[in-house]
Amino acid sequence: MEKKTIGLSNSEWHIMENLWEESPKTATQLVKAMETETGWAKSTTKTVLKRMEQKGYITYEEGEKAREYYPLLKREEVIESETSNFINRIYNGSLGLMVNTLIKKQEIPDDEMEELYRIIKEARRRKR
Repeated sequence: MEKKTIGLSNSEWHIMENLWEESPKTATQLVKAMETETGWAKSTTKTVLKRMEQKGYITYEEGEKAREYYPLLKREEVIESETSNFINRIYNGSLGLMVNTLIKKQEIPDDEMEELYRIIKEARRRKR
């Protein structure tokens, strides 16, 4: 079974990050958060919420006073999909080319290098 590609826009990322941080949130809470973070007008936030609901990214339940919004996507699922999509689109699927590009452009701190080694060792161990 092929995995569904998830492609959140920057606007959708803002909403999802807020909902992943804490759910449920009312439209009023999201409007205030988006106004502070992005400068969006109330109508912009409401439009993005409606589109995300139509795409199946979020849902809501009628609360006592207002709709309460929940994410339908798990953060890890979206990160995995977006990362895979990025590597395929930009680096033609080559993780090695991506890492090589990053190494050429910046110094990788020792602790991050050790983390990369650990990840590779773990991946090799799982393949056996």
